[in-house]
Amino acid sequence: MIRKTITLLSLVLLMAFVGCSNNPADTTQNAGELDLSSEFGGYSATSEAFAFEDPQLITESNDDTDYGDPILSSPGFDSLNSHPEAGRYHLRIAWGKLRYDSTVTTNTDWTGSLEISRGGEVIRRLIHWELNQDYIIPRTNRKLIEWVSFTSVHNDGIAVDLIVPPLPPVFDSSYIWETDMNGDSIQVLVIDTLPPVADPVEVTFTTGPYTRTFNLEELASLDTIVYVADSNAVAFHALKSDKRDCPAGFFNGFWGYDDEGRGRFSGMWITEDGYISGYIKGHFGVNDEGRNVLFGKYISRSGQFEGFIKGTYHERWGNNSDSTMTKGFVVARIVNSERMPIGVLKGRYSSSSDMDNGFMQGRWKLRCRDGGNDNSEDSMNDGMGNGM
Repeated sequence: MIRKTITLLSLVLLMAFVGCSNNPADTTQNAGELDLSSEFGGYSATSEAFAFEDPQLITESNDDTDYGDPILSSPGFDSLNSHPEAGRYHLRIAWGKLRYDSTVTTNTDWTGSLEISRGGEVIRRLIHWELNQDYIIPRTNRKLIEWVSFTSVHNDGIAVDLIVPPLPPVFDSSYIWETDMNGDSIQVLVIDTLPPVADPVEVTFTTGPYTRTFNLEELASLDTIVYVADSNAVAFHALKSDKRDCPAGFFNGFWGYDDEGRGRFSGMWITEDGYISGYIKGHFGVNDEGRNVLFGKYISRSGQFEGFIKGTYHERWGNNSDSTMTKGFVVARIVNSERMPIGVLKGRYSSSSDMDNGFMQGRWKLRCRDGGNDNSEDSMNDGMGNGM
């Protein structure tokens, strides 16, 4: 995939968002005001300009595109999609260079497929696709998605809904002899309803560089990155959608150090069905007590304050031989303007000395109940599972 640059249209849109603000003071806070010791790292519960006026975030947002999947109008799919008891999962996959690498000169062929053994798949978003190079093969099977994809300096990916219908019950019939009121023996048909029995539902990602099969239990809270040859990787993030559950979704973006050596991160806030609903920006480092801490701020697409981010990060060396990369994971609370915990986020990062080359990806979940001031370890998990 060729690195995209900010177009003139993007710059015009950015100027329009800034110029049309009704509150000139609602701009991203000066980096000098931020710290690693105060309650929320120096951030305040104020509105911001669109995407924090960050050209990198604006460009990255434009790289995700909606996909009007024709399988939605295929015969029989409507009944599957509207079934009230169907299991629903959302899976987000990115493959290639998870951090931008301008030194790459060759393409990697990721042509492949995603297949579910029972149910159906709907493509919601295409991530970073070069439309003149990468494409979805016309779909004729609701259980199979096929594509042609090549990456070089960056990555491609898809955001997919998975729909699994419940199995019908099994009816077991038999005849037994009974005695009627007259004392005569009669044969009676008895029908027993048994629980359905079927092979576990599996979802298989297949490409030349890497293949992996997941079961539904894994997809309920999945957060993993697999490194393959030539510093390429595949990032899998998934969650189970439940109408009774609280809002949940994903985040991805950049993690690294600025020109002054300060830890910074920024990214997109993504709903469970794959749409960019806001942005996140923050900083990280070692505080006066020697702890790895991170602070940030989450805003909506319109710039409205949605929550503080407050947590920690942990370095964890992986199986990648690139000595310029430091990999690890993050865990943080989402806190509202009244200092009440309202959710959690968990994810992974890979950093480098160049902010453009680092990345972060993960999941978030909000709470339906009043979170209170619960600082326990369970509150940091909040039903998201390990997923690592």
